Amino acid sequence: MSTEQVRLRPPTVLVVDDSPTLLLALLDHLSRHGFLVVLAHDANEGMMRATLAEPDLILLDIVMPGLDGFEACRRLKAEAGTRDVPVIFMTGLSDAKQIVSGFAVGGVDYITKPFQVEEVLARINTHIALRRANNELKHAYESLARAQEDLVHQEKLAALGSLVAGIAHELNTPIGNSLMVASTFDAQTGEMRDHFAKGENLRRSELVAYLDNACTTTEILMRNLQRAADMVTNFKQVAVDQTSTQRRTFLLSEVVAGNVLTLMPSIKRTPFEVTHSIPVELMMDSYPGPLGQVIANLVNNAIMHAFEGRSEGKVELVAEYEKSDWIALHVRDNGNGISSANRERIFDPFFTTKMGVGGSGLGLHIVQSIVGDILGGRISVSSEEGCGTCFTLLLPLEAPRH
Repeated sequence: MSTEQVRLRPPTVLVVDDSPTLLLALLDHLSRHGFLVVLAHDANEGMMRATLAEPDLILLDIVMPGLDGFEACRRLKAEAGTRDVPVIFMTGLSDAKQIVSGFAVGGVDYITKPFQVEEVLARINTHIALRRANNELKHAYESLARAQEDLVHQEKLAALGSLVAGIAHELNTPIGNSLMVASTFDAQTGEMRDHFAKGENLRRSELVAYLDNACTTTEILMRNLQRAADMVTNFKQVAVDQTSTQRRTFLLSEVVAGNVLTLMPSIKRTPFEVTHSIPVELMMDSYPGPLGQVIANLVNNAIMHAFEGRSEGKVELVAEYEKSDWIALHVRDNGNGISSANRERIFDPFFTTKMGVGGSGLGLHIVQSIVGDILGGRISVSSEEGCGTCFTLLLPLEAPRH
């Protein structure tokens, strides 16, 4: 099934259980919440339907006549078509050894019977979202691998494997935070549900505290999941930018002005100023797309890092002829400067002083790769703490042909 078809159809959940009552109950509740539900009465039927229905998630009972849930899960994980489908075990047992056994054969979660529908929905939605995020990353990697075959002459694609691994690693933080917060809130909700089930009195302060926590939990989940989505989107955009380079003759002043203009909506939300002074006659035969990406990354890097603790600052883009066939493009700021220790690592992949608050550490590494591998130039940095920073691009007026 194509990726587009998967996006268009509602999520499919396969429920495998020998209890007709439970099957019908889950069919009713899950269907009303927008899921396609496929039912199976035993493990063998469940494995057959898993192959045919291509479910997004499987709810699998552990204790069934004949083949039990553990062995069924083990066989599902051994098949290429079903090994990536998340399996949530349903069990009436709370034995820790049973739970460990479930994880050992490939299960991702478990639900103890009898359970509440809200709990089932929360766990299903979490694991389906995680699977689809992983699939997006997998498809991004496959797209990059195909691009590498078409652009074997461009060394910039040599580090794609490490980029994919780094993005996967970076995604662990927001997704892990989301899972932790969701699990904690799930436990709190369970306690609240128990109070109602037992008919216990609930103080107003307890309800207010629970609602406040619900708002905080939602905010944290939205922020972390949005960050994960943005990282995948940005990574895919980087791949597109790097694999769709087009060469042409252009005026550098126009390219710089156009890229600064696209950045202005975000710059205007800060107290900082961005200016540019480029000789109007400076003509280049190069790659304006990648050059624009370099300019955007350097300006954004200055806005994010250079002026911390300051209420004003300035970023300047200045170009000058270096030789008859080379130019120097300076991107400098009057900010806080960079320490000598950080200056030595500034172009390393995934090095950032803003980890966890928006920085992934890819920006300057990508800039260095583009400048050297596509534009045929060099990039250097000069900086002292308290005296600002200047990135200098030495670029040929006529870039190498790839």
